[in-house]
Amino acid sequence: MILRNWMERDPVTVTGDTLVSEAVMMVVEKNLRALPVVEDGRLRGLVTRKDLQGCATAVARAQNKHETEYFLQRLRIKDIMIRMPHTVDAGDTVEYTMLKGQQELIRNYPVMEDDKLVGMVSSLELFEALSQILGAGEVWCGITLEPQLIQSGTIKEVSSVVEDTGATLYGVFTMRLPDSDKKRIILRLETDDLGRVEKALADAGFAVLESNPAVQACVSQNGGD
Repeated sequence: MILRNWMERDPVTVTGDTLVSEAVMMVVEKNLRALPVVEDGRLRGLVTRKDLQGCATAVARAQNKHETEYFLQRLRIKDIMIRMPHTVDAGDTVEYTMLKGQQELIRNYPVMEDDKLVGMVSSLELFEALSQILGAGEVWCGITLEPQLIQSGTIKEVSSVVEDTGATLYGVFTMRLPDSDKKRIILRLETDDLGRVEKALADAGFAVLESNPAVQACVSQNGGD
């Protein structure tokens, strides 16, 4: 999964001289999570929705007319932006970007290609990619097998057992346990008899950790930081 196929393309940008009060309105009206700061075609910084709203909240709480005037008419993006922000490359993988974000505790990355800003990626895009992989919102069943060592032929055998019951297998995923060589095998499938599939797996030596019947997920969508 290459990042350029999952990122937000042609992101809204600001310059260092943009008023912070104007940027606050932009992120609210356009439901943005971050604004890259670009000047002369080069990325100069980054300001997040959280940073902008933090400034606005601080001024509102102070209730000082001089601070309010300064915020509305003089405070610029260059005064609060993150200079030389961490970036990722359009050719990086989604998996690498997720790991990088976890290690650096960063939720918003400008995406670069040939030293030019070509997109933005945030935890939202990465969660959307992950949800599509896992089939969130799809109507199908799920089975998770007990942790085990996976060898050549293990996934093929599991798949064959499931499909021999008449079930339609849509996806097979593995998840490594911390400090262990064992992995959980996670299955996404369609069947009219989940119990039959569980029994077939157990008879083949694959213990079931949990199973979920086909349920349509329903979530509300809200803007993030």
